[in-house]
Amino acid sequence: MAKIFDTLQNDGRFSRLIEIIQTLGEEKTLQGEGPMTFFAPVDSAWDAIPEPNRAMILNDKQMLSHLIDFFTIGGHKCTLESLLSRNVVQTVEGNLIAVRKTERGTQVDEALVLEGDMEADNGIIHALDGIPFVTLSQAFEAYAAK
Repeated sequence: MAKIFDTLQNDGRFSRLIEIIQTLGEEKTLQGEGPMTFFAPVDSAWDAIPEPNRAMILNDKQMLSHLIDFFTIGGHKCTLESLLSRNVVQTVEGNLIAVRKTERGTQVDEALVLEGDMEADNGIIHALDGIPFVTLSQAFEAYAAK
């Protein structure tokens, strides 16, 4: 088995996310000991952000750094089942995200889980179809406050 970063890299659905992680130099974090839980938006999730906003986000390292922290739960390897039983979890950045079952499937804030419980040596990955708007706006607020 591989670490979270290598698993994402080998998957093929996360090239934009890999690019962001490498731009930030966050590979070491996602190759670290863990355990951790990582919410990974697929490439189409980034494409769905309106162009002016996407350009602003992707060209701002400080904003991206906050965003990566919003995708990570440190110290815990949380399966979808355990996330659903908690309903709300706290990320490394300190924000709370809701995980719930809907008629669409399992959702993390507004993003749908495309594939959950992807095992890695140092944690677990949940692939998302979108970047939760709540997460995006909270990342922007955290960025703006610094």
